[in-house]
Amino acid sequence: MQPEIAPPDADLRHRVIDSFGPLLSRVLRREVGDLSEGTRLRDELGLTSASTLELMLELEDKLAIEIDVEELDEANVQSVGALADYVITHSRLAG
Repeated sequence: MQPEIAPPDADLRHRVIDSFGPLLSRVLRREVGDLSEGTRLRDELGLTSASTLELMLELEDKLAIEIDVEELDEANVQSVGALADYVITHSRLAG
């Protein structure tokens, strides 16, 4: 049985964005400070391909979702807002 697809909604998007700060600090092993939707993940924070996947795994655990990373590309990790949009449109409820 396939997990339910999580509907894109403002609440999930808000939870995703709120989770990025603490999770990015953990993944990057340094404090990242305040984030906005426009914060550039690669250019400003130095997020790599490997750390992006680690961030997705951490986010899955925190929010009890499964994220399909097959279509994740450079455009999706340009900024906090772009990655949040990707997550809410490519995630399923875990279970």
